[in-house]
Amino acid sequence: MRRLASLLILTLWLPAMAASAAQPTRPSSSADEAAVRAADTRYWQTFNSCDLAAMAPLVTADVEFYHDKGGLTTTRQGVIDSFRKGPCADPGMKLRREAVPGSVQFHPMAGGFALITGSHRFYVTRRGEPEHLDGEASFAALWQLDHGSWRMRRILSYDHHPG
Repeated sequence: MRRLASLLILTLWLPAMAASAAQPTRPSSSADEAAVRAADTRYWQTFNSCDLAAMAPLVTADVEFYHDKGGLTTTRQGVIDSFRKGPCADPGMKLRREAVPGSVQFHPMAGGFALITGSHRFYVTRRGEPEHLDGEASFAALWQLDHGSWRMRRILSYDHHPG
């Protein structure tokens, strides 16, 4: 009986150990955080410069962007088009986003996901006028490790109000 119990334990334990060994090693949480924060910085640099070609690979093909004033925008092309027709449409106007210092937080999530949350401010410059604060909002961005790169999959921008 004792031998049967040992055999049963080995039968259950060995496949579990083999499956565990076969799993790819995930980077540490601090490595994920650095990579996600770097991708987030690149995304906002592309936003500030209206470099939509560079922005496209930073979002998943099935991205969903929820905006409390503009509603839902879906797909990579839909998001890119919304910027092309919106804040990037007027060459005489420049919109700049800046995170509120100390507000941005990183939250690792199981399954190759991470959440970045915080507050951001938007500044506008029009031809011949000095830059001015246009508003402030909260945001949450769900990042996904997608084919070896961190990409935004779900974006929420909400609680827009004057700055």
